[in-house]
Amino acid sequence: MISKNHYDVIVIGAGASGMLAAGRASENGASVLMLERNSCPGKKLSITGKGRCNITNSGEIKEFIESYGKNGRFLYRAFSRFFNQDLLAFLNRFGVETKVERGGRVFPVSDDSETVVNALKQYLKKNKVTIQLNSRVDEIIVADNSTVSADKKKQRVTGIRLLNDDEIIYSHKIILATGGLSYPNTGSTGDGYRMAEKLGHNIIPPEPALVPLETKEAFVRDLQGLSLENVTATLFINNKKSASEFGDMLFTHFGISGPIILKLSGLAVEHLIKKECVLISINFKPALSKDQLDSRLLREFSENSRKSLGAVLKNLLPKKLVPVIMSLSNISTEKQCSHITAEERRRLFLLFTDFRLEISKARPIDEAIITRGGITLKEIDPFTMESKIIKGLYFCGEIIDIDGMTGGYNLQAAFSTAYLAGDVVP
Repeated sequence: MISKNHYDVIVIGAGASGMLAAGRASENGASVLMLERNSCPGKKLSITGKGRCNITNSGEIKEFIESYGKNGRFLYRAFSRFFNQDLLAFLNRFGVETKVERGGRVFPVSDDSETVVNALKQYLKKNKVTIQLNSRVDEIIVADNSTVSADKKKQRVTGIRLLNDDEIIYSHKIILATGGLSYPNTGSTGDGYRMAEKLGHNIIPPEPALVPLETKEAFVRDLQGLSLENVTATLFINNKKSASEFGDMLFTHFGISGPIILKLSGLAVEHLIKKECVLISINFKPALSKDQLDSRLLREFSENSRKSLGAVLKNLLPKKLVPVIMSLSNISTEKQCSHITAEERRRLFLLFTDFRLEISKARPIDEAIITRGGITLKEIDPFTMESKIIKGLYFCGEIIDIDGMTGGYNLQAAFSTAYLAGDVVP
C-alpha cells in the first residue's frame, strides 16, 4: 500500500514511456506515484525487438518525421527536447552501451532488452519514484476549475480511483501512459482509451500496425518458415501501385511477415478496412534488370539443357520455393530445359519478378507490434503533451495516435513524448 494519498504527479502505466515520464517528473522536483497493473514494470519493453530491444534509430529528425506518415509533424517539439542522441546519452548514464545495425537500428550491445528495463528502473530508484504494482486504475477524477478565466479549461484532474477501491489518490497532474492494444498479455488492454474517452476525448479507432498479413492463397503453407533476404515487396491497392519496400521477409502458415511486410502492413490494413482489393507483389530478383534476368534464365537453360527444369531452378531460387513456382507456371518439373518455350520462360520471369499474393486480412491486433489509432492529436498540446480538454491531464507513448515504421521509431516516439510530459514542473 502507498504511504500517502497526495502526489504532485501520478503516472498511470509503467511501460517505456511511463517509466521515463515518472523519472523525469521526479527529477524536476515532483513527488511522483507510478501505478502499474502488472507485477513488474517494463513488461512489454522486455519483449521488444524479440527480446533485443530496438531502442531507436540513428537517422535524422526529418527521416523520423516521415516514418510516422501524416501525423509525424506532431512530434517536432518532442524531438527538439529529447531525441535519439539524448536517449542514448541517458541510457549510457546507467551503463547501457549501444550499437548501430543495418538500417540505422540501435540496440544495446548486450542484445538484451532487460538491460534497458533495468536502466529505467535505476532512474526511478535514483529519483525516488513511488511505484505501486498490481494496481489497476478505475477512473481519473476531475473537478470544475472555477478559478480560471473563461477561455481556459473548465475541468482539471484532481486524482484517481483504483479498481475496487473507494479511496482517491490526489494529484493535479496525471500522465496517462497505458499503451495501446498490442500484446495485451503485457497489460496493454485499452484501459487508457476508456478513461480518456470518459473524460470527453475522441479516440481514433485502434487498428493493428506493424502486423503480419494473411493471404488467400493456400500454397503459402508449403512455404512456411521460408525467410527471404534482399527482395522487394510492392503493395497494390485495387491494382494500383501504392508503396514498395526492399529487404527481408518471411512466409508463415497463414501468409507473410518480416520487416518489409510489417512496414507495408499499416497501409494494407487501412485499405482492407475499406473493403478494397489489397495485393502484395514480390520480386525475388530485384537486383537484376528485366534484360539481365532474362539473359540469366537463357544462360541457365542453355548450360543445363539436358537437366530438368526443377533441378535448374534450384540454382536460382530457394529449394522450398521451386515446387510452388513450378505449379503456378503450369510447367512440369521434369521437362528438360532445352524444351522450354519462350512463353514458358515468360511465365517463369513473371513469377520471379511479380509473385502476387492477395491479402485477406491482418493478423489480430494482439499480434501487432504497435497500435495505430488512439487519442486524437487534435486534442493534445504538442508542446507539453497536455490535454486540450482537461487541465493537468497528459499523454505519452502508444496511447496517442502516432505509429511509425519498424526500426526503432516507435520506441523513440514513446520516450520523446514521455520526456515532454514529465518535463513540466508541477
